[in-house]
Amino acid sequence: MGQSKQMIRGHRWSVFLVVALAVTACSSHEDLAKERARRAKEATGDIRIALVWQKMTQTLFFEGAELAADEINKAGGIIGRNIRTVRYLNESLSLERDRALAKQIVADCGITAVVGHFIDEGAIAASVTYEYGGLPFITPAATAVTFSQHGFQYVFRNTPSDFDNGVQLADFAKKQRYYRVLVIDDRRIYGKGLADIFHARASKIGIEVVARKSFDVSGKDFKPLFAELKKLSFDAIFLGGSLPIAGEVIKQARIMGIKVPFMGGNGLDMPTTLWKTAGNAADGTITPTVFHHAEKHDVSRAFSRKFFERYHVYPDTWAALGYDAIQVLGDVIQKTGTTVPVVIASHLRFLKDRQGVIGTYAFTKNGDVSGDINMFQVFHNGKFGLIEDGLP
Repeated sequence: MGQSKQMIRGHRWSVFLVVALAVTACSSHEDLAKERARRAKEATGDIRIALVWQKMTQTLFFEGAELAADEINKAGGIIGRNIRTVRYLNESLSLERDRALAKQIVADCGITAVVGHFIDEGAIAASVTYEYGGLPFITPAATAVTFSQHGFQYVFRNTPSDFDNGVQLADFAKKQRYYRVLVIDDRRIYGKGLADIFHARASKIGIEVVARKSFDVSGKDFKPLFAELKKLSFDAIFLGGSLPIAGEVIKQARIMGIKVPFMGGNGLDMPTTLWKTAGNAADGTITPTVFHHAEKHDVSRAFSRKFFERYHVYPDTWAALGYDAIQVLGDVIQKTGTTVPVVIASHLRFLKDRQGVIGTYAFTKNGDVSGDINMFQVFHNGKFGLIEDGLP
């Protein structure tokens, strides 16, 4: 889409945020923030951390986060206290439910921090509530560039942004000699935003974008789209979108005779759901990831072993991100000796060279994760495998 339309979309999100700020920044939330800080100074019981996730895509986020809490507790806890995780479920995978859950969590002054929120729109809306409620928030899933652009003090993500993913995916495409690429997206903040970044980077480094198309996520028949596009010549398809809809798009592309590989972001990094929706049609799909259980460095291998021993399955990306978020919060609380929210947030922001299961990383001033933590993986027979020296 043209620059003017991108500006209109950006303006709409700015208006949304202003309205959200106006609604959220009320005296009641300011009072809650003060009360939370006061209680934190005097607290002696369990350190309660809210976990917010969804069930429409089958991932192991809860299991990873809860494993981290159990390990910390078995090792003696933190500052003489145990960590207790509290599950909150977004059953509908909707922005409205994320917003409602954030309000519910902030109203509980005994909550120390929040980890989670799956969809970008919901995480952005929730971040406003957490910021004004004085509650540290780490998302492992929201990658939209706009998530971290509001100057918030308590808001973080431990997953690379769409800017990082889009640029690295384009660079990887060129390395694989995908010189002619078709770009499609689902018109949503995540899918379109990621596709825009990939498109811009691809054009800059000499990849020809042969066509740019979009689809409606409420639709069910994507075959007409590919009936038109199959007339073109291209080496790969970049898909800006999320499962489960993205899996149906891939499956219908194969039905229409398209055989080139698909590439996409973390919205495709759910192997169980990808297999369920697309089956072998998804073979060859490429995504970036911050974790794979076959990694060779010691911290990741130890985590994978402990996770398998407990759950009898290998951890996925979301398990690793949940585990690492709880561990880093625990480390900061142990180091500072307090659960006062402003102290936790300040130390997270100035964290440097942390060695976690997702690699060595830090947080930027804006709360983004930084570090060379992305790898690439390819889907085959229901599983993702690491790409270490090119495609198999």
